[in-house]
Amino acid sequence: MIKLASENNNISEIVKNISKIILTNPQKIIREEDLRNLSREFNFDQIMGDVYFNLKNVGFELIKTKFLDQQFYILTSDGKDDNITPSQYGILALIIALSKEVDENIKIKDLKEIFVELWDSDVQFLIDNDYLRKFDEVGIIKVTPMGKATMKNVIKDLQLKNLINLFENK
Repeated sequence: MIKLASENNNISEIVKNISKIILTNPQKIIREEDLRNLSREFNFDQIMGDVYFNLKNVGFELIKTKFLDQQFYILTSDGKDDNITPSQYGILALIIALSKEVDENIKIKDLKEIFVELWDSDVQFLIDNDYLRKFDEVGIIKVTPMGKATMKNVIKDLQLKNLINLFENK
């Protein structure tokens, strides 16, 4: 009985520490592997469920996503990111839709052709602020976990045909 109470205290402390780390992390992103290390020998799914519940209670959400063969957790909140302009949201939406339906590895030269007038400003901002990641050695761009999380509340079902229809109807 004493061992069970002690174990519950340890789990509560781990949940509290992980919640604090996630909330105070300036990048708002953390690798699953790091969280697993922090949760030690305890049930990771139970701990993350408790962390998710804690964050939900204070108005945040934790999203799990995969990037470059690693799992990440991203802290998000309702609403839009005030650092991104409507034009940048549009660019990010189009790139996400293209990566989902055409090819996950979008060629830099193709994007430069599509966004020729916005490349040096809006697209470069998205790259500089880690919403997009450029892989010059292979000539591709990928949407980062932060880019995906940013779009989660803006457009729920992001599909290329829906975006094309949206622009055709305007």
